[in-house]
Amino acid sequence: MKRLDLSIILMGIGVFFILLSFFVKDKTKKVEQDLEELSISLFQETHNLKRRLKIVEEELLVEPEFQVTTPSTNKQTVSNQKIQQVMQAVQQATQAPKVNKAMSNSKPIHQIIISQVLELHKQGLSIADISIRSNLTEEQVRQVIADGGR
Repeated sequence: MKRLDLSIILMGIGVFFILLSFFVKDKTKKVEQDLEELSISLFQETHNLKRRLKIVEEELLVEPEFQVTTPSTNKQTVSNQKIQQVMQAVQQATQAPKVNKAMSNSKPIHQIIISQVLELHKQGLSIADISIRSNLTEEQVRQVIADGGR
């Protein structure tokens, strides 16, 4: 008789816990959902940053005559030396391809410029146009196209 009572009590406890599991909310599902939303938002932010970076890179490659100048209405001297140094560095960087065309043959070409040259070639631009947009010599453009980006 005691065995029967014990088995009935254990079965009752088991049924109670089964019914209880239906009413208790599963917290792991909420954590999984939050993690999925976080990963989606992170992916979207990463995608937006990559798109913005690509736009900036294209603008820098398309505008080789870009100069940083101060407006004529604002003739005040810039008191912050770091800003002046950055402005000088940008001006030197934009003028360097014009001055050092002969030296550019010995420098390795960056992978971003190589992919830009190949993309412009796929779009049907002439070698002269690609040379202007990428600040490379026509010979370097021909070499990049011949190598296929390798």
